[in-house]
Amino acid sequence: MATSPHTDGSFEDRFREIIGALETDQPHALLGDLRGPRAAATRRAERRERRRPLPATRQMITVSVDLHGATPPIWRRLELRSDLSLTDVHDVLQTAFDWAGYHLWRFAAGGDPFDLGAQLFLCEFDVEEGDEDGLPAEAVQLGELLQEPGDRLEYVYDYGDNWDLRIVVDSVREATPEAAPARATGGRRAAPPEDCGGLRDAEDLAAVLEDPARFDVEELDRELWAGPSPLAARSAEEDALPMLVEPLRVLGRSAAGRDLHRRAARLAASPESLADTAGDNGLAAVTWFLEQADAGDGIPLTGAGYLRPATVQAASDVVPSMVHWIGLRNREVQSAPLLHFRQALQQSAILRKYKGTLRPTRRARAAFRAGSVRELVAESLIPQRGGFDHVGSLLLMVHVATTEPGEAIAVGEICRAATELGWHIDGGPVPPAAVLELPSWHLLANIGHRSGPRKALGESFSPEAAALAQEALHR
Repeated sequence: MATSPHTDGSFEDRFREIIGALETDQPHALLGDLRGPRAAATRRAERRERRRPLPATRQMITVSVDLHGATPPIWRRLELRSDLSLTDVHDVLQTAFDWAGYHLWRFAAGGDPFDLGAQLFLCEFDVEEGDEDGLPAEAVQLGELLQEPGDRLEYVYDYGDNWDLRIVVDSVREATPEAAPARATGGRRAAPPEDCGGLRDAEDLAAVLEDPARFDVEELDRELWAGPSPLAARSAEEDALPMLVEPLRVLGRSAAGRDLHRRAARLAASPESLADTAGDNGLAAVTWFLEQADAGDGIPLTGAGYLRPATVQAASDVVPSMVHWIGLRNREVQSAPLLHFRQALQQSAILRKYKGTLRPTRRARAAFRAGSVRELVAESLIPQRGGFDHVGSLLLMVHVATTEPGEAIAVGEICRAATELGWHIDGGPVPPAAVLELPSWHLLANIGHRSGPRKALGESFSPEAAALAQEALHR
């Protein structure tokens, strides 16, 4: 008699094998298919309305949020305003547990998120699929479900790893007019990282977390309070500068996304606040090259394509990044900051090579002769879409415009954001060198007056550079 290749194991073992081979967001859809139309109709009939009328005044609800099955416990204590939508609460939970929002999620009242009798509140993607009987989470306010101590709400994120959280009301009080949408007041232990396979105990988490015991309530509170608030997180994308909308959407609530949200909010809150600080000041190096290139036969180059020694000496006196350079300054190949700046002027289409000389490009000549060097540089800082230089320069402008002049730029944060936006260099994450080699980096490094120790100048920019970066983002 022929035998099935799976007769060695139990039906349960085979079922688990099939489920394990599914994509992480498929099991719940498969379960609905197996139940069939009649079961779906029964399921709809059994789901009871759990919402209640909103209180007459806005409330501040203190909740404890526990990750099911975590050993030792992983929990957060949060204060949530009653007018938050459940989508807003989802954003808060993603921040509180340091997840990135890549996967499906839902809330449930009256049972867990896959109980037949629980009322479901669905993310937009589940609503669009239409295979579950539930309400859009965006349309339901927290105060409709949580009103008294002991009230509960269940939440699950990532239907594969199943990060299931239980939200229980500790206390309720009337919210003051200035109350923040969300605050963090307590918690314990780091949350499991995204896509780690459902790990919940300290021994397993030690393999994927640097310090499983780490939790800083003040740091989390700053994320919720000083950063983009849950109520403002999505509207921040709408209010953001046009060229930042897509990166904000893609990065979402990841750490890189939250950092970009904070910076975008600062830019939106004080548009062009630095624009008047620079005027045409700080552009001496660019102006000098344009003057020399537009005069007579342009700037002569050596047969190897470098600036001549006399030009190197003259340029070194006006190029800010040459201030601390050690050397004779008479050969461009041995004057790296000057070489990088000159190449950046060419890569940004401000200068061009022509018959062994450097000349202004057509647009640069027009801007120079019209006295619009500032506008020329501002429009040259972010290249057109299509390559890493565009994304890298865009992120660099955001950081320069939102970092105090003289403070080091968080190059690592730029690299992380660029990598999460899908860029890789030589098959790996974007390295710091890719940012430090951007033409826009070398242009900004030579804008304005820079003073102080050599080490401090390496990754910091002048107030004039910050102003130009902001102007470039507003163009």
